[in-house]
Amino acid sequence: MAALLLVGGLFAPTPPGIGILDATAGNVVLCRALPHPQRLALVYRHSMYGGDVVEEYVATPERTLRRVSMTTDNAAAAEYYAPSGNVTRAGARFLVDVPPADYPEIVVRVGRIGAHRLRLEGTTLDLLAMTGDRHQVRLRPRSTSVTARLLGGGC
Repeated sequence: MAALLLVGGLFAPTPPGIGILDATAGNVVLCRALPHPQRLALVYRHSMYGGDVVEEYVATPERTLRRVSMTTDNAAAAEYYAPSGNVTRAGARFLVDVPPADYPEIVVRVGRIGAHRLRLEGTTLDLLAMTGDRHQVRLRPRSTSVTARLLGGGC
């Protein structure tokens, strides 16, 4: 019976995870399961207008990252991302009307100016400190199951 439970656990569906890969150094920086509802946010300082930009994503069962929202600290940065003017005020921030879009990975050039961070349910990871200035970082949805990791589909 214990063997059946173990084998069943190997193939049981697991929540999507996120892999952070430092492509410049050629190593995996972090691999972990995402909190429910598998939401994460890429946060960075806008290089021209200042203020933080927050891009929110949800990991999908198809192992993509779906952008679900984008907000900024100031109107000028919001207009930069929405040239057609689809910007609304949302409290102290500005919501950019961006269509949902699925990405197999998000590639970021991490730097001191952008001060890139990744937010995962109450935890903020400093990508600059984890990798280095001007490093190319790839954020990829990953399976966190034991089977996927053994077969090379995990981190």
